[in-house]
Amino acid sequence: MHPPQHPVRNAVRAALVALTSLFAVLAAANPASAGAPVGFATEALGEDYCTLFATAGEAEWADIAVEPTVNVTGKAWTTFYRDGRVCLGVEPFDRHLEFIAYDKDAPVDVERIEMPDRGKAFDYSFALTVDETASIDYLTVALCRTAPVIGNPSQHCTGKFVITPPA
Repeated sequence: MHPPQHPVRNAVRAALVALTSLFAVLAAANPASAGAPVGFATEALGEDYCTLFATAGEAEWADIAVEPTVNVTGKAWTTFYRDGRVCLGVEPFDRHLEFIAYDKDAPVDVERIEMPDRGKAFDYSFALTVDETASIDYLTVALCRTAPVIGNPSQHCTGKFVITPPA
C-alpha cells in the first residue's frame, strides 16, 4: 500500500525540479565569459592629413536578457597633429561613429554618434538590442563622413572594426 500523497509536497517538488532544470539550461546557454567586455579601438585621418578622428571602448553582451542586448561604452575624440607632416589647406568632412548590430549577416540595430570638434572629446554609452526572435552575432564600428560626397551618394566609412562576443 502506498502512503497518502501530499499535494503541497508534490507541488514544491515539481517547482524545485522545474527551477533546477531552468538553472541548468541557463548555465549551459551562457558560458562564464559571455558577459566579459570586448575592447575595440579605431581611427580615421581627415582629408587635411592632420585631423585624427578616433574612438575606443568596450562592448558587453548581456548574460541574461529577454531581448538580446549589447551594451557599448567608450570615448570619442578628434585631435589635430602635425607630427612632421604637411597639412593640406582643406577642412575635413564632419564625421560620425556608426555602430551596427548584425544577426548572422543582416543588420538589426544601429547607433550613430556625431564626432566631437577638433580638440574635444566625450564619453558615450548606449545599448543595441533586438527582439527575442533574433540574436546579435557581432557588431561593427566605423568612422563615417556625415555628408555624402558629390558623385558618391553612399556614406564613406573608414576604420571599420568588427566586434565579436567572447568565445
